Amino acid sequence: MDDVAILELYREHSEEAIRETEKKYGKYCYSIAYGILGNHEDSEECVNDAFVRLWDSIIKQEPKNLRMYLAKITRNLAINRYRELTREKRGGSEVVVSFSEVEDFVAQFDAIEELIDEQSLIQSINEFLKGQKELYQIVFIQKYWYFLPVERIAEQNGISKSKTLSILHRMRQKLKVRLRKEGYHL
Repeated sequence: MDDVAILELYREHSEEAIRETEKKYGKYCYSIAYGILGNHEDSEECVNDAFVRLWDSIIKQEPKNLRMYLAKITRNLAINRYRELTREKRGGSEVVVSFSEVEDFVAQFDAIEELIDEQSLIQSINEFLKGQKELYQIVFIQKYWYFLPVERIAEQNGISKSKTLSILHRMRQKLKVRLRKEGYHL
């Protein structure tokens, strides 16, 4: 079923909307949650919560892109869940490393979720990524959207760990320069 038909089911308050959404995007959402949480039960719970949140919000704010809207909900819920789970034990995880690598040059925002909500920043980052080599785009998204570990990114793309780290470093530096040119105070 396509997204237009699924959105129509939501407008009609049909429970079939959730079943169709789960059928189409369940595995995708699970992979996002699992990439952040690394735990099967927490990831499943997060995905279920994402479907409920989608149900509750879809009427007020109909998304232009259902897949990305649901991914954003899932990701934010997983990040919040991760923070709850690690409140007592800070450090060491891939999520913390990913946040720390990005947040040092986007200091005007309090949290990474706020970055996602800033439409102009999203557009700037998307335009920046479009101008990069395909491999660089993939590596950047795998690291900063899906929070994959460097070793897994390297393996999935058939490159060395050191090349992956080098790509990420260069991309961060280029993005920093671009955002400064666009008036972001870094």
